[in-house]
Parts: sequence; structure tokens; C-alpha cells
Amino acid sequence: MCLMVAAGFIGVHAAEPMARPFWRDGLVHTAWLKRDGAPTVNYRMTQDERGMLWFASTDGVYRFDGVRFDRLSAIDGNPLRSTNTNGILAVGTALWVGYNFGGVSVFDQGKVRHYGEQDGLPARTVLDILRSRNGTIWVHCAGGLYWLNDDKWLRVTPEDGLPIGEMRGVATLTDGRILVESQYGFYLSAPDTHRFQKIPLDEKYHLVGTRVRSDGIALLGDKAGALFRYSIADQQLAPIVQPKGGRPTYTSFYDSRGGLWVNSGGGVTLLGPDLKAKHVFSAPELSGKLVYGSLEDREGNLWITTENGVDRIREARLTTIDLPPQVYDWVSVQAGHDGTLWVSDYRDTVELVSRTMALTPRGDWIAAPASHVSHSTRAADGTLWFGSSKALWRRQKGQWKSWPMPPAMGGFDVQALAVDGNDRLWVSVPRRGVFVFRDGQWQPGGGVAALAGRPAVSLFADGQQRLWLGYPASHVAVLDGASLREFGPADGLDVGNVTTMVRHQGRLYAGGDQGLAVLDGERFEPVLTAAGQALGGVSALVSTRGGELWLHGIDGLARIGAAVPGTGGLRVEVERFDYLDGYQGKPALMRPLAELTEAPDGRLWYATSGSVGWIDPAHIPRNPLPPSPQITALRTDRRDWGNTSGTVLPQHTTDLQLDFTAAALSIPERVRFRYRLMGQDKDWRESDGRRAAFYTNLAPGNYRFEVMAANEDGVWSTAPAALAFRIEPAFVQTMWFKVLCVLLFLLLVALLYWWRLALATRRMAERLGERQRERERIARTLHDNFLQSVQALMMQFDLIKYSLPPTDAVQEKIELALDTADSVLAEGREQVLALRLNHELSGDLEAALEGLGEILGPRHGARFALVVQGEPRPLRPRVAAEAYAIAREAMLNAFRHARSEEVTVELRYADRQFTLQVRDAGRGMSAEVLERGHRPGHWGLVGMRERAHDAGGTLEIKSAPGQGTRITLRLSERRAYPAKVAAKAAARAEATVR
Repeated sequence: MCLMVAAGFIGVHAAEPMARPFWRDGLVHTAWLKRDGAPTVNYRMTQDERGMLWFASTDGVYRFDGVRFDRLSAIDGNPLRSTNTNGILAVGTALWVGYNFGGVSVFDQGKVRHYGEQDGLPARTVLDILRSRNGTIWVHCAGGLYWLNDDKWLRVTPEDGLPIGEMRGVATLTDGRILVESQYGFYLSAPDTHRFQKIPLDEKYHLVGTRVRSDGIALLGDKAGALFRYSIADQQLAPIVQPKGGRPTYTSFYDSRGGLWVNSGGGVTLLGPDLKAKHVFSAPELSGKLVYGSLEDREGNLWITTENGVDRIREARLTTIDLPPQVYDWVSVQAGHDGTLWVSDYRDTVELVSRTMALTPRGDWIAAPASHVSHSTRAADGTLWFGSSKALWRRQKGQWKSWPMPPAMGGFDVQALAVDGNDRLWVSVPRRGVFVFRDGQWQPGGGVAALAGRPAVSLFADGQQRLWLGYPASHVAVLDGASLREFGPADGLDVGNVTTMVRHQGRLYAGGDQGLAVLDGERFEPVLTAAGQALGGVSALVSTRGGELWLHGIDGLARIGAAVPGTGGLRVEVERFDYLDGYQGKPALMRPLAELTEAPDGRLWYATSGSVGWIDPAHIPRNPLPPSPQITALRTDRRDWGNTSGTVLPQHTTDLQLDFTAAALSIPERVRFRYRLMGQDKDWRESDGRRAAFYTNLAPGNYRFEVMAANEDGVWSTAPAALAFRIEPAFVQTMWFKVLCVLLFLLLVALLYWWRLALATRRMAERLGERQRERERIARTLHDNFLQSVQALMMQFDLIKYSLPPTDAVQEKIELALDTADSVLAEGREQVLALRLNHELSGDLEAALEGLGEILGPRHGARFALVVQGEPRPLRPRVAAEAYAIAREAMLNAFRHARSEEVTVELRYADRQFTLQVRDAGRGMSAEVLERGHRPGHWGLVGMRERAHDAGGTLEIKSAPGQGTRITLRLSERRAYPAKVAAKAAARAEATVR
């Protein structure tokens, strides 16, 4: 544990705020109360290296990321010793926590070390935890001052120069010294030691706060509430004269910008280096009346704790100025060439009269004669024009001149003003139309009849001798010399009432209450945000000398980036400046419309319903610090799993939530997140504003969740925060189960195949049985009817023959007929035999062939021999049937036609091949029959070849006249034998080869 603590000290110095310029005029204040989850009555707070704020409170430790307060009773899964905490300090990756009932805990990267009496700390309230320049940790408690030496706490004793007694305050100096206020006076240590010496300072003073400026200036107070500056270096004390009316001080502190914050029990006041009040934050604007603690974070924000909550004070990007009492409602602004800002009030009340006031470059306000101004404009030569329902005013070369509005204008306000390239003032008056005013004369429409009587909402002279007129319902007209052209919705213009126009980078932009458009050639194109949203509520547009386009709209100011083509129009990047940047009120979308103007120094001045402010586009405060994203929790519907990487989630986990955050404290509302779940997401996802990611229907497996964050200025974190976890699979989700399912499926397929095969075999057997029974019936019919009839007919012919004289010439003819009948009878008997034999074979091939041979041999007076070579093995049923049919046909041909003394059938069962051969030694076939493949009118040879082809084998016929005939059927083992028999045969053959 000692090593862990020491590691947090190496290279880490006391958290001294970076020196910054004094506060800008525009400050933004935000308060969080108990209802927002904020701690109350909090004395100590700190910021860790990831930017998170930590608060020690009597009900636990609070963590704050700028959006949400989390009250913790455990840190990284390690419980606090007590939720009644008082001191807290972040050093490197370690967080030190002190308790009201004594003891200190240090939490560091998932580990914890508790210090108590056994380690040298008393069981007394820890008032503060500090760190000096050399990394030593100090504990100020009710029992004295202690410092950590290795792994033991040592008390600063009288031998060290510090007497025993009540210590009211302890502060660290940047030079390594420690300042202590004791009941006996003030004591100062030597740099980086625990040796103290008393300093000559009256005991009536007390230390105000525990923050000493980097130049060694400490704040002291007395019992009367007066404040004093005390220089430790030269030991000089000087009173601080507060502004007139200042009340006795409750507490005060210096900040790193040179400001002095004074809390007098009713709020807090910021005093400048000149000790003049710059800002006042009073209750109920402030969360409470009394300031308990303060902290400057790494982004330059000031944090204050009170009895009711937590407050943040930060610089605004928009600076709002204080207006004189004569200007207060629906304000317009116009910048002069000399740097003077002209501010006009549009309305008046019974108490106050509407006025125009000028803010000089020196900061003075001077009155102007113009009043009730509804519009103003500045000509190219710097001449200023102001218009109202009562008069027109001109300020030229420091001189004012006015002209009353003619009665014909009906007392209506001036809607718009513009000065064209011919130095003519164009004036638009509601319900009256557009006029040119010159030398006191009013010319309707400027001499253009189409413009007379048609009032314009806005006017713009583009510096190219053209005047642009904006009208309601998305209409714009341009007057170029004597030529007038009009654009409308048919030309792509869809912005509603055209309230403003400007020429930017050679193109005309038109804004209205419904959107923004740019004239691209002959048509207008909508200008949309990068997300495809319309830029509505446009009050004013300005093209700056720096080449930027700025918009003043219903939500504040916006800087418009370069336009690029996109779906539905041109797309632009928009940087907004709204209430988060100090914007107050809203702009007018009718009158007055002069609400955005550029001053000679480059600042943009804007006006709203009740405020005036400015922004300098060239010097916008930026936050260069990349946020550090953090994954705070992994949750399922069953429990919270914390944020420890390597978590294993149980079976059947499909839905989960991952909480994340990043401490960008200035404008956390603009922090952007993108995340991905590796193993699920292919690309990064943009967060929808929620600091959580939700996933459903996740499969088991290993996952890694990563999240990145960007601050309000788009600075992305340098590396993602990551959390790895695993979802355990249920048995039905494992690979073994999937393999088993595949095997079962294959088994079911096989069983189905076997069942279908058995069914088909049974049906085939039934059909074959039917065929066999039909053949037997036909054979019986042939035998019992046809052959008996032929036999009877032969007997009748024989009787006729014997009844005729032996020398009768008919005797020879009858004898020839009886021989023919005898042949027919023999042929019929053979056909009956063939019908009675199983044509498709249903039994043993050898036995069937042997039985056939034993029948045919005696009938034809020839010997029959069956030769079997090799080990007999079963054949495929279809192969056996085809082989039998081929052998039967060959045997019938041999016995009938070969006139051979012997017919031999040979069966060879080899591992690689099955061979069936039928041979005789008869008269053989003629060359003509072999070449043709069959005898005329006979198809036995053709049938044998077809059967061999169907069985997957080959049929070879060899014959020559007088040399007999050999018919050979050959089948490979794969075709002849069943699968198992063929596999065994192939294995034996392979083994034989080896």
C-alpha cells in the first residue's frame, strides 16, 4: 500500500490553479440545490485528474460530472468507513477521504487503504487534507497537525515548533511552506519540512479561508469583519477597503485571476484589483447566503458551496453590458465608424421616455436626439440614419439633422432603411410602401411604379448598385438600375417573411422566420444545418470583415460555416451561442430589425428584447482540455454490475445498459459522446444526449464497450474509456448444443430418407408383386389356353395327315405346318418360362442365374456352367436387377441362336470392380450385326446396352463368325456395391496397394 500511495505523489504537485486573466464582464452563474441532488453545508471539495468534482459531506461522498450528482457510500466497490465525511483531496489517481469521527481512507484504482489510530491518527474530526510541494500529505484534525511518513502518521509537536492547542486553519504555500493559525498565533514552516517558527502577527487576526495566493498573500480578518492583506514574504499587513456600504465579512478568498471574492452573509461580491465591485451574486440567485468552500477547476470555473447547495460561476462567451435607464425595451444597435455604439429604445412607458444613447469607446454614455427608433442603418461613408413613426434622423460628420415624417405616412413606424450606391435613402413604411427620401423629398417607389404602394419587410443595398427588397411569404425583388426582377417560392425561396438579407462571398443570403436561403445562380437553395434542420427565426445577418457569416436568430447568435451541397439543400456547420453562453432575451422578427452590427474593432454587437451584448469572433474563449470519458456502471434488469472490466454476466442476459460520463464542467450540456460495443456494432454511434447506451437481444460472447467524449468546442478525448465483459452462454447457446442440433437434424434427415426409401421399396415391391402376379396370370393363360389350343390344333392336323393317303401331295405341306407349329409351341413355352421368372430379381443373383441356366440348358441341348470368382458380396438392388436382366437376355440368345455345346456365366467380385460375363463357343455374330448393334427387328442387344448405362456401367460385346460370343458387364465398386460394402472394398484395395 505504501508503494501505491507514493506512486500517486511522483511528479504530481499541489493543485494550484493556473494563472488566468481577470474575469470578463460576462459571467454565467448556475446553482444546484438539494432537489438537484447537490450536497449542502459542504466545506471541502476537490477535482481529480479526470476532471470530476468530489465533495465530502456528512451523508457521504458526492461525485459530480457537471450534469449529475452521485452520492456514494462506496468508491470503486470499496465501502467508505463512514458516510460522515469532512475532508477530501484528489492526488493523481488516488482519492483521500477524511471522516468526522476520525481516520482517513485512500482509494486508488479499485484498492483502498484505511488509516486509523493503529497508524498514528487520532479518533478526532478530520478538518482538512492537504498536500505540500514535495508531495507530503498533511491532515489537519481536531487533535493537531499530522503528516504521513512512509506508512505512519506523525504529529507535529512542540519540539517541531508548533505548540499543542487548537489549530484554526492550515494553508499550503507554493514554495513548500505551511502556514498554521493556532490559538497562540501564526506559525510558518521551513520549505518542505515539518519545522515551524512563530511569525510576528497579532493574535486578534485570523486566517480567512485556507487559500494563499501564489505570490504569498494571505487574507486575514478581525472580529469586526474587516479584511487585511498579509504579505508572508515581508510580513506586511495592509487593510482592504471594501466598496462603500460593504457589510462585515463572513468569509473571503482570492482567486487565480486576481479577484477577491467577499461573502458578507447575503451573497458574494467579486472585487477587481482596484477593489471595486465587478459582479454581485446574491441570494436567492446564489444557492445560499453563506460561502463554506471554494474551488477553481482546471477549466477556469469557480465553484462555491453554501448551506443550501453548490454554485458555478464561469465566463460567458457573450458579454452583456449594463444599459442606462433610458434604454430598456426592444433595443436596436448600430455601430459607427468611429467605434461609437448607438443603442435605441423602441417603446416608452409612462415613467420613461424612449431614447437613443451612444456608448463611446471610452465607455461613456451620451444622449442622442433620436427616439422611438424602429430601424437604423449605416451608409458606406459612415452616415447614420434613424427612423421612427415621427421623424428621420441623420448623423453625418458628428452633426445631427432631422425631418418630420409627412402626414401621408399615417403615423406608421419605419420598417426598414437602406442607402444605395447613389446615396439615396430607401424607406419602407407599413401600409404605405417603399419611398426614396432625398433632400427632404419623398418619391414613391423611387420612380418605379411596381414598388410604390408595396411595403417591404427588409431592404438591402449590396454595394453593386442593386437594391434588394424582402417581402412576406418568401418573395424577394431586386432593382438593378431600371430593371426589376422578383424571386418567389417557384424559384426555390422558402424562408417565410424575409426579415434580412446580406451579400457574403459574392452570393446573396436571405433569412426569414422560416429559414435561410442563398441565391445560387438563378435559383435560391435552402441552407440547412449539418443535421438537415432549417435555420428559422432569423432576425439579422452580418458578413464580417474577417470573411465570416453570422446570424442572429430566435435562439441567439450563430456562426455559419461554408456551405456544401447536401440532400434537400446546402449543408453548413453551425456554431451556436445561446443562453449557455450568456444570451438573454430574444430578437424581434418584425420591428426593430437592426439587431446585429459589426464594430470597427471586429466585435459583433447584438440587441434583444431587453439586453445588449457583444462577441469578438477573433477572440472567443475556447476550452482546449479534452474530456476524459468514464464508464460508470454496467446494468442489467437483475442488478448493477459496477464498472470493473472483466465482468462475467450470467446466462440468458440479453438486455443491458451502460452508463458513461465525462467531466467537461464549463458547458456540460454541449458535451458529445460516441460509443460502440465491439462484438455488436460495426461503427461508432452518436449519443442522443443521454449518457447511457442500451442494447437488447445480445448473444453470448465477449464484448468490449468503448466511449469517446468531446467538449463544448469539439475537442475529442485522446483515448476511449473501455469496459470488457462476457455473457455466459446457456447450454442451448453453446457450440456443443449447435453441433448436437446439426447431428440430430442430420439423423432426422437420414431417418426420413430411410423411411422414404423403405416406403418406396415397399411400394415398388408391391408394384413388382402385382407385375409378377400379372405375368404369372398371363403365363397361365398362355399355357392353359393358347399353348393348349396350339397343341390341340396340332393334334387335329396330325389326324388329318393320317387320314390322307401317304402319297398325297398335301402330306408334305401338313408336315411343314406341323414343324412350324412345333417351333411356335416351343417358343411359347420359353415365353411362359420367361414370364414366370422374376424379371427384376428379388433374390440371390447367383441362384437366379443358376436356376435359369438349369432350365434353358436341357431345353436346348447345351451344357450350362456358372463360375464365381472372389468373395461374393451383396449388390445394390437395382444393379442386381439390371445385371440379371442383361445376363438373362444374353443367355437366351446363346441357347437359342449360338448352337454352342456350352454356355458359361462368370461373376467376378473384385474390390475395385464387379464383372458379369456370358460367353459361348457357338457360331458367333456377323460383322454386320456387330456394326449395326442389333439384328433387324430384334432389340435385345440395344436393351442390354441401355440397362448397362442406367446401372452406371459399361457393356462390351466381342464376337466373330465361328468363334463364339462374349458379353461383359463392368461396374465400379461405388456403383455396384452398397455404400458400406464399397467403403470396405476401397479400403482393402488401398491397403493392398500400400
